[in-house]
Amino acid sequence: MLTTIIRGAIQYRLLVLLFIIAGTLYSLYAIQSAPLDALPDISDSQIVIYAKWDRSPEQIETKITNPVIQTLLGAENIHSVRATSQLGYAFIYVVFKDQKQRETIKQLVTDKLNTIRPQLPVDAKITLGPNASSMGWIYQYALLDHTKTRDLRELRQMNEDAI
Repeated sequence: MLTTIIRGAIQYRLLVLLFIIAGTLYSLYAIQSAPLDALPDISDSQIVIYAKWDRSPEQIETKITNPVIQTLLGAENIHSVRATSQLGYAFIYVVFKDQKQRETIKQLVTDKLNTIRPQLPVDAKITLGPNASSMGWIYQYALLDHTKTRDLRELRQMNEDAI
């Protein structure tokens, strides 16, 4: 098999040379015209709903996360709804099919949230996150007190005030 390929390349060397030149020219054209991004966004198109309520994860899941998910499931152009509930807050990720529909989906989510708002706890803060991809959620940080003048409660309060 390999011998046949080598013989064919020698026999048709002009054709092989033309293919190499054409491939090189096409590669140079593609390099010049391709849009390049330092960090390409390969994440899903999504809208984030942020819920803040000073309760346990189980209560947040029962009173906020599940009702919001049930309301959004099956809505047109929404691919999936994912959520995570933690102590004091929850993130609900509404993944949709087409990036071009962001404003339409955002309006749909806002309307759905407004319809179920009376069923949600009154003192819970539920807001839509900024128009950002999920790549921005990778950033992590730690609040450290090297001077040892603050306790963990104060550090947590500083973190919550920043959010």
